[in-house]
Amino acid sequence: MRVVVVDDEKKMRDEIADYLKTFEKEQKVSVIAQVYESPEDFLEHYQKDADLILLDVEMPGMDGISLARRIRQDDKEVLLMFITNMAQYALHGYEVEAIDYVIKPLGYQEFALKMKKAMRYMGRHEKKQMMLQTSDGIQPVAIEDILYVEVIRHYLQYHTTGQVYEVRGAMKEAEEELERYHFVRCNQSYLVNLAKVACLHGNTVTVGSDQLPISRNKKTAFVDALTRYIGGMA
Repeated sequence: MRVVVVDDEKKMRDEIADYLKTFEKEQKVSVIAQVYESPEDFLEHYQKDADLILLDVEMPGMDGISLARRIRQDDKEVLLMFITNMAQYALHGYEVEAIDYVIKPLGYQEFALKMKKAMRYMGRHEKKQMMLQTSDGIQPVAIEDILYVEVIRHYLQYHTTGQVYEVRGAMKEAEEELERYHFVRCNQSYLVNLAKVACLHGNTVTVGSDQLPISRNKKTAFVDALTRYIGGMA
C-alpha cells in the first residue's frame, strides 16, 4: 500500500508517519509512505504510483483542494483523503471524488478506521478476471466489466459492458465466486454488481441500461448491501 502525505506541518507529518507504522504492524500489511511538506514539492517529485494521498486542506500557497484538482487532471484512480481542522472544508472533496477526510487533532483509532476504509476501496479497484467456459472456448472476462449475471434454466448469462457470455452452471456457484467482489442477488434470477448500479427506484434496479426486478424477499438485504457499498462500509 503506497501512501503519500502532503502537509506543511512537520508535527503532523511525523504523527501520520508514526500512525502508518503502527497500522502496518497491526494490520500486517506493507505500507510504503512518502511525505512532502508542500504541494509544489509533491508536484515536482510525484511519480503517480500512490494508492492513497492524504492532503492537508490549509497550506500556504496552493491549498489542498487546489492540489487535489491538479492531481485529478492526470490521475482519476488514486484515492484522495483530506486532513483538515474544519469539517466544512471537506465538502469540497465531492468535486474531486475524495473518499473521506480526517479531522485534526488526529487520534490513532479514528485514523486507523479511515485507513481500513481506504483499503476496502483499493480492493474494489483491483484488476481481477475470471475464466468462462463458453461454447466458443475459454474466455477471460474482467470482473469489473460484469454488470450482472442472469440464470436461465441450467445456463448462466454474464452481461458485461461489451457483450453477453453464456456458460453452463448454477447461480449458487457464481454467487459464491463473486460475493467478495460485491455482487448481490436482487431476485432468484439476477446477481448484480453493486458497482454498476445506476439507479434504484421502488422494486426496480437499473444496472447499465437494463432494469431488473427486485423481489420482495430479497429487497431488504439488497438495499442494505447497496447502502453499505456506497458508504464504503463493505
